[in-house]
Amino acid sequence: MNLLESAQRLGALRAVELACFRRLGERSAWLEPAGCARWAGSASRAHSWRASLIEELLPVSVGLPSFEELTVIPGGALGDELGRILPEIGLDSGPATTAEDGRELVVAMALGLYPRLVGEYTSLLQLCTPACDGAVARIMTRALGDLETVRAEGVELSSRTS
Repeated sequence: MNLLESAQRLGALRAVELACFRRLGERSAWLEPAGCARWAGSASRAHSWRASLIEELLPVSVGLPSFEELTVIPGGALGDELGRILPEIGLDSGPATTAEDGRELVVAMALGLYPRLVGEYTSLLQLCTPACDGAVARIMTRALGDLETVRAEGVELSSRTS
């Protein structure tokens, strides 16, 4: 990958992380049962942390796209899955205002979106070269570990609440 391709892939991951941070955080207060609300709040914070890690990797230079231009929800399977699970993303629909069953959301995230997101992180990590992409590889490894932990917590929760 060249610098622009790497920045575009990182920006797409950042966009997904920020979208999940926003919507899970907004919805967490309205989810039932309480375990789903706690998981969504914690997952939201994890998305924020991973987005901040990725932001540090985005290049800043004359002639390169800005953070905003790079932070775009990707097309393809990941973007489709994100749109299916959190259709409000991209719309300024505001936070939820009534209680909702969180079990379906936890299952959709842990068994639907997160495996695709793991695939995207893994794919990017595999394209890293030690000489040029050491920082990217380290951060992708950290983000993957965190994402796998949050996913496993969601899988465990979904098996207890179904």
